[in-house]
Amino acid sequence: MTHTKLHRTPRILARSALSALALMACIGSAPYALAAQPPPQNGSPTLVDASTSTPDPADTAAAPPPTGAPPGGDVAASPAPYGNISSPGAVAASPTTQDSPPRDQGAVETAPQEPRHGLVPLLRVGYVVGGSGDLEEETPDGKAKLEYDDLSTAVFEFDLLGHLSPGLRLGGGIIALPSSSIHPKGGSDFDLGSEGALVFIVEGILDLSPKVALTLRGYAGFDALNVGGDYQDGRDAACEGVNCSWDDQFTGATAGLGIGLLIPLKDVNIRADFMTQAYSVSGTFASVGSTKIDDTFSGSRTFLMAGLEL
Repeated sequence: MTHTKLHRTPRILARSALSALALMACIGSAPYALAAQPPPQNGSPTLVDASTSTPDPADTAAAPPPTGAPPGGDVAASPAPYGNISSPGAVAASPTTQDSPPRDQGAVETAPQEPRHGLVPLLRVGYVVGGSGDLEEETPDGKAKLEYDDLSTAVFEFDLLGHLSPGLRLGGGIIALPSSSIHPKGGSDFDLGSEGALVFIVEGILDLSPKVALTLRGYAGFDALNVGGDYQDGRDAACEGVNCSWDDQFTGATAGLGIGLLIPLKDVNIRADFMTQAYSVSGTFASVGSTKIDDTFSGSRTFLMAGLEL
């Protein structure tokens, strides 16, 4: 019995050693076997390394959304604040940010200015800055001429203009001088009365900038002098006690040019103009029988005007 146990023990040890060597060989060849495997085809199962540990389901659970976040936790679907393009997800979710550039929150959107059209009433006031003329008097004895300086002061005007295009308009106007005065050479100041004109106007507009335009005007029409003041007093004195006839209104023509600036505002336009006017009016100062005195006033004046287009 003792001899049998002695011979069996080395065999058991040898078999154990061979099994350990075979197991080590299998473990060492496993990486090479995995590396030699071909890549998986679509739909085929993928070999998983047994040495890789499977993650704990508790570790891979989605983190809870922060307090105040919308349900579902989808940050990309939430709209971005107006003007904010720092979040890529907000840009992708917004249908407007892909097609249009971002706008500044502080920018003020201004509507484009409408082109000029329709009827335009114009009110202006002005002041005569200079002028001169001649008084030509015709009597049975011949003609006499007297030079004078124009001393008229205030000028008022009302126009109604209609646009043929944004840069051209036509219309009519009334020009009034409440006091028409002259200073004859070698004489004293003389008040003739009041003057008014009804004119036809052609005006062009040239834009210098979005805020300023240049106006060029030409006008011509009917002019009238309503006799009064010193001139009427002299006629009354000449006809005292005599059966006289006369013209209370001298009539004639006028024409002029103007250049100015047009400044558009919200509801009105501001006008500033430099104007010139040439005129000639004539009439009968006094007539007794076949004796008649006819007077003609002709000259030019310049004046500055300012007003509003309504």
